[in-house]
Amino acid sequence: MENLSRLSQLAKLRQVAHDMERDLGLADLDRKDRDILIAFCVAGHPDPRHGIVARTETVRQHPMLCDISQPTFHRALRRLVTRGWLARLTGLPPGTYRLRTD
Repeated sequence: MENLSRLSQLAKLRQVAHDMERDLGLADLDRKDRDILIAFCVAGHPDPRHGIVARTETVRQHPMLCDISQPTFHRALRRLVTRGWLARLTGLPPGTYRLRTD
């Protein structure tokens, strides 16, 4: 019975997350793209000049991305940059991106 209750809680949480993804405009992203974007948010840190920034090597270590190959990760990264969700930063270590919220 406890497992059913926990499963029910998980289902409600997933529904809330799904609704939030839709409201934020993430519903049209591939699941891997969304996972990578969320991992950027989790792994990122505030930078006074650039907002939330993260390095790809840190993002790749997130447990949510353990089943995503490096080529798939980089293809998704390019799509997120093209769609305006992330921006590559120059003048900082290679592989540093900022989360675009504008």
